[in-house]
Amino acid sequence: MKKSNVTIIAAALIIIHAVIFMALIGNKGDKKLSKTQTPPARTSPISEPELPDFEVPDVQIPEAPPLAPMPDPVVMPVEIVEMKPAAPRETIATTSVRPGHLRADRPNKRTRQVYQELKNDPYQSAIVVDARTGKILYENRAAVYSYPASITKLMTMLLALEQIDAGKISLNDRVKITPEIAGIGGSGVYLDVRESGEFTVENMLQALMIHSANDAAAALAVHTAGSIDAFVDMMNEKARQLGMNSTTYHSPHGLPPGNGQQPDISTAYDIAILSLAALRHPHTLDYTSIKLAYLPLSSIRTEKFMLANRNALVGKNPYQGCDGLKTGYHNAGGSSLTATAKRGNNRVVAVILGCPNKNIRDAEVRKLLDKGFAALENQSI
Repeated sequence: MKKSNVTIIAAALIIIHAVIFMALIGNKGDKKLSKTQTPPARTSPISEPELPDFEVPDVQIPEAPPLAPMPDPVVMPVEIVEMKPAAPRETIATTSVRPGHLRADRPNKRTRQVYQELKNDPYQSAIVVDARTGKILYENRAAVYSYPASITKLMTMLLALEQIDAGKISLNDRVKITPEIAGIGGSGVYLDVRESGEFTVENMLQALMIHSANDAAAALAVHTAGSIDAFVDMMNEKARQLGMNSTTYHSPHGLPPGNGQQPDISTAYDIAILSLAALRHPHTLDYTSIKLAYLPLSSIRTEKFMLANRNALVGKNPYQGCDGLKTGYHNAGGSSLTATAKRGNNRVVAVILGCPNKNIRDAEVRKLLDKGFAALENQSI
């Protein structure tokens, strides 16, 4: 055999063996891939180690127990503490339903009629009451209409004191002075807007009850209720609560309004009811019994303003045991006064409205107080 043929045969055998070898290797690779699925195409030439085969066991997660029902929320009640009125210094009667006593069960007789004047000689109306029992000791036309004028301030004081008791305002509060307050006419202490915040509620109560200051009445009204109108609403509501069935308030001070509007209107009977209500407050006499006091200095006052009690039975010409309550005057209503005096265990309230002048008023009130104490002394015999 020629050498060239041997070479060709040898080359053919090598090729055949190579083909067989390659076929065997390819078959083995197919078997491995069939177990792990076709691998994802590689994006990196770096080879990664093969992970061993494993199976993820089934995990049995137990069901969570049902949630217990939430209890209803417990609402703690809020305890509202009602402010009790201050205890009176002495026993003072309230209205009742007994004949011969001040009563609160009378029908409504409030009026909107405007009268040119409500005064007479020696007076328009009068009443005398035993303050301990509310028994009427004497009366003369006690239910006829009268203009109480500044006796209205007795209601203003009472409401202010009650609001202090309730914690709504304080004696030490600083009082704002508005142009409306400063512009109030008549008797006053000449409050100025530049003095806003310089005087206290206590100062205004003294000016109100000792000096009968109209501007102090307006200042207290605004401080207590936010406005004069709102305070007048409080006054009328209090009058209804007390049983003042013939009283209508239009102001906190008693000045007659203009333009044909009705002034504050009342009766001696109703003022007697108001007087007892005021006496039931322990601090009323703190203001009504003062003969002389002074308004403190302010940024525009170089001298203290003197406050002299307008009630001569307390101040200039004292009546034995007299410690209040309030005077009143204007042209249409004449001179008026609700007075109280204490002798021993007895206290008398005498109300007189619509006198021609203050001298007649003071003289007649003295007679009425004497009449009241005499009646009580006769009862005790």
